[in-house]
Amino acid sequence: MSSFNAIFQIIENKKCPLYKLDDILRLTDKALFPPGNKPVCLILAREMTELLFSLLSQKFDDTSKDLIFSCSGCSGLIKFKMNQSEAVSEDEASLSISEIFGKRINVPPNAAEGIDKLPLFQAMERKNLATILSYFTYRQLEPGVEIFRKGEKGDDVIIILSGRVAVLDGNLNIATLSRGEILGEMSQLTSQAVSATVKTVEKTEVLSISGENFRKVLEENPSLYLYFLRLFSERLTKSNAARLQEVASAMSGTLDEMPQVELFQVFHMNNKTGVLTLELPKGEATIAFREGGIIYASYAREKNQDAIYDIIAENKGGRFKFIAGLSVQDMQTDEIGDFMKLLMDGLRKVDENNSPAETEEDDSL
Repeated sequence: MSSFNAIFQIIENKKCPLYKLDDILRLTDKALFPPGNKPVCLILAREMTELLFSLLSQKFDDTSKDLIFSCSGCSGLIKFKMNQSEAVSEDEASLSISEIFGKRINVPPNAAEGIDKLPLFQAMERKNLATILSYFTYRQLEPGVEIFRKGEKGDDVIIILSGRVAVLDGNLNIATLSRGEILGEMSQLTSQAVSATVKTVEKTEVLSISGENFRKVLEENPSLYLYFLRLFSERLTKSNAARLQEVASAMSGTLDEMPQVELFQVFHMNNKTGVLTLELPKGEATIAFREGGIIYASYAREKNQDAIYDIIAENKGGRFKFIAGLSVQDMQTDEIGDFMKLLMDGLRKVDENNSPAETEEDDSL
């Protein structure tokens, strides 16, 4: 049997108990890999095995991508079509990312033009490009569509190709975003609820990727993981700028309004000196800042770096209070580590803990 590796995307779903619309299935000559940590449907596995032999018995070319396949026999029905093979084909090797987007996932030329120049796609390694693109879906949104709602967990990560969206906090318009902006990545990176409502202002074209597939792509592509960590840091700076003065003067509040990572960033950016206490599920957490750097942290039985990681991992809300000033002795204490590295390492640990266990070795046809 020759080597085979292809991506399929579910394009229709009628009450399937396991999978949903736009889920990605990967089929090789050795195994069927379901989306994320979902189980393998035995009925689907049997029919995909038959499909595998059928595809291998005929010439495998671009015409195969126009075929629609189905799986039925239980309480539901799904239809799926071949999205792409694992690698960029020889014919596509000389094409730009914009051209590949138009060819692979039917992004209109006017929307695809210039995608190559967007920082996100410049961060993608070309050898992994086809696999990464297979997780994206092109969507057209009418004016007034609510993409995210404040306080809810975001399902997708969105990249704006054209049009404009408004970022709202109640009736307050915080920002208006357009082409190239990425939405929802902070919610996926931190496992926190969305901090603002996002609604389309005009007809808008976007690329969307599910949170589950977004995390999978980051796990498999270190360069993209680093890109989103840098973006996350920049977003914190921008999103906190309008709230710095308010929080700095109040010195107390709830973690629903300002989650831990954003709160740490506030005191770091403001060069604050004092002690921050947090009411968390396992008890009181204490973090001491000196001119914005962290010199001490404790939570439950953990100290310093490990305490910071555990504090970042908490996502059930709570309250915080900051008291300015440190003792003379504390003013001489060294920082426990580089501030941004502490945050990035903490977010990476949270992401690893939230990632589904690797199941590819166990899932076979």
